[in-house]
Amino acid sequence: MVERCADVENLEIREVAANPVAVGLAANGSRIVHSHDGRTVYSALLANLLFGIPYLITRRVVPQQRKSALRTLAYRRAAKVVAISQAVVEALHQRNPWLKTVIIPSANSAFASNEEVVAAIRAARPGKILIGHVGALDHSHKGQSTIIEAAHIVAETRPDWHFLLCGDGRDEQRFRDEIGGLGNIELVGWIDNVGDYLASFDIFVFPSLHEALGSILLDVLQFGLPIVASNVGGIPGIVADNVNGILVEPEDPQGLIQAIAKIVDDDDLREEMRRRNLELARDYSAEKMADAYERLYLSL
Repeated sequence: MVERCADVENLEIREVAANPVAVGLAANGSRIVHSHDGRTVYSALLANLLFGIPYLITRRVVPQQRKSALRTLAYRRAAKVVAISQAVVEALHQRNPWLKTVIIPSANSAFASNEEVVAAIRAARPGKILIGHVGALDHSHKGQSTIIEAAHIVAETRPDWHFLLCGDGRDEQRFRDEIGGLGNIELVGWIDNVGDYLASFDIFVFPSLHEALGSILLDVLQFGLPIVASNVGGIPGIVADNVNGILVEPEDPQGLIQAIAKIVDDDDLREEMRRRNLELARDYSAEKMADAYERLYLSL
């Protein structure tokens, strides 16, 4: 991170020991402290107590933390708690209804794509409708076994469908075992060129069991892909059912198949979803996110 940020103007990097106290002390002289993870919440609290610096907290996941008097104090003294989705707000308020929250979604990654690479990805699977997924291979979170089960069900009836699962993770061997000799689904593995794969897909599937937001969906919007995703967590804040995608219940392969078929078999619906997603992508640019944070900083 230090190397990547070395040429950023107006940025001073203070390297300190990896503990909350050292981080809190290093904040001395700042006008605002911004905590981005669970540990630095306590660093922000320390800076506030010692130096009177106001702070805000950003939460990017649905918190699953045990009650703690110190954590409650840290959240109570925060000038604002930023959530990336309404699902995160609701989870925060269940435990601490008094929290002062605001929603600022994450930004898309502005992935680029190379036309030649995209053409090669598609040429390797000629005549196929490419149904793609990008995510850590972890069924308990991303639900990819549902995709594999769907691929088994449609192997004979929809020979034009081809599923691509991009990513690596702890369930890779489990998924290879579940796939067996199935020919209509691939585990692509870890990819650096995410934009090339998103540009090659016809549909994006995201059957997660839980998601605070599902940040990859913001990148999917940028490429105008129709989406089939689980109706959980923060996903409905991005995917409006039968508008820019279709929502299904998690771990329901038949529902996943029906939603994919509805999009594949309706050219007009597919094109309308593509158009809506390209429009919606403008709301999730890095510039919009930065502007929202700047306004928040100035209000403190």
